[in-house]
Amino acid sequence: MSWQLLLVEDEPSVREAFALRLNDQGYVVQTADSGEEAFALLRSFEPDILILDLVMPNLSGLDVLARVKQMSPHLLVILLTARGTVKDAVEATKLGAFDFVAKSIDMEDLHHALRRATELLTLQRQVRLQSGHNTERYALDRITGKSPATLAFLSQLRELAKSDRVTVLLQGETGTGKQYMSRVIHHNSARGQKPCIEVDCPSIPRELFESELFGHEKGSFTGALGRKTGLIEMAEGGTVLFDEIGDLPLPLQAKLLRVIEERTLRRVGGSATIPVDVRFMAATNRNLKEAAAKGEFREDLYFRLNVVTLTVPPLRERAEDIIPLAEQFMARSAVALKKPVRVLGESGRAVLRRYAFPGNVRELSNLIERAVLFCQGDSLEAEHFPADVEAHQSMSPHAKALSAPASPHPDDPNSVHLTFQLGKQSLADLEDRIIAEVLQRSDGNKTLAAKHLGITRWMLDRRRKP
Repeated sequence: MSWQLLLVEDEPSVREAFALRLNDQGYVVQTADSGEEAFALLRSFEPDILILDLVMPNLSGLDVLARVKQMSPHLLVILLTARGTVKDAVEATKLGAFDFVAKSIDMEDLHHALRRATELLTLQRQVRLQSGHNTERYALDRITGKSPATLAFLSQLRELAKSDRVTVLLQGETGTGKQYMSRVIHHNSARGQKPCIEVDCPSIPRELFESELFGHEKGSFTGALGRKTGLIEMAEGGTVLFDEIGDLPLPLQAKLLRVIEERTLRRVGGSATIPVDVRFMAATNRNLKEAAAKGEFREDLYFRLNVVTLTVPPLRERAEDIIPLAEQFMARSAVALKKPVRVLGESGRAVLRRYAFPGNVRELSNLIERAVLFCQGDSLEAEHFPADVEAHQSMSPHAKALSAPASPHPDDPNSVHLTFQLGKQSLADLEDRIIAEVLQRSDGNKTLAAKHLGITRWMLDRRRKP
């Protein structure tokens, strides 16, 4: 998209040169030669970013900044100066300036400031555009289920939504919906209109972790061409969720602990202490208490995260919810795939009621979506589900025991033994079962499971996705 700028500069040659360069960069630029002209333009023109010269006759840049912030508190303002002082920069920051940069022929500092400003605006617009949709999507009354486990869980969710500061640790098996529940808490709290940023701990390279989370200053390392705002700063007023925090390396856990304890951070290469107003949440499928006892997770970070622990129940503990959830997923998939499916038939219900759902709600959602895709009529029946799901229903208990992920062989504890039904199962089904067994043997630690399988963590995540 084209960002609209208002450039206020009293020197004609500088104003024209800067406007030309900015237009070449794809910005839509209007100009003013004084603060008075700027205010006249602002009556009919709503820029995304205001660029102000600091030193101007009559109204200075600081004077214009103070008045603009009263009129439009959320307008991003960049102050431009050829001879500014530290005192000016401090005053500009107090008045709400987004950045304070030096004039230069190549406009390098201004380009970096504009890039950061547009990144922030993009994030803000995404949050605003999604807020109405998210308010409905994450409403507490949209959580399907009437089982005792679900009702008890909902009661906890309501209480956590009332408090918008307490740290929450979400625990539960893979596929139970920990991320979704964290967003339910966020969107039903006083922070609901602010950003909710998810940090996938295992996916961020160790050497970039601090820069991504805390940001960095220009020149703090090779390639740091300008200041970068970190994810935690970008979530100001909202929520930060650390997903799969159990896989975060120990050295990085110490850095994160300080920020959670002090509610302040320092950008990489910076000396200023920046206060942050965010709610911290973390999610994991590991038992962090046991991991801390083994020295695999910092005990002090565990205690800091464990202010309130919310355990998301697996689907097998709320079997009464399977059919209502399936019908909800069916209706959603029918609309998305433009299929005429309207009814969950009796044979389809029987298949779902008797299936164990090791992948929990995520697996149920994926199964329903696949069944809807291959259904040609208006009723979803047993025949529309994968062969291995149907086979699971008809087996005797003895056969089920043989086909389920095997326990360690008495003679070889490092082997995995599975049966394969010719004509009823595929190679992909066998791969899914091997991955499930190795994950179980690894206590849900995906990094360790990937090592056992001889693949990368990224490849494991890709193979586990439908």
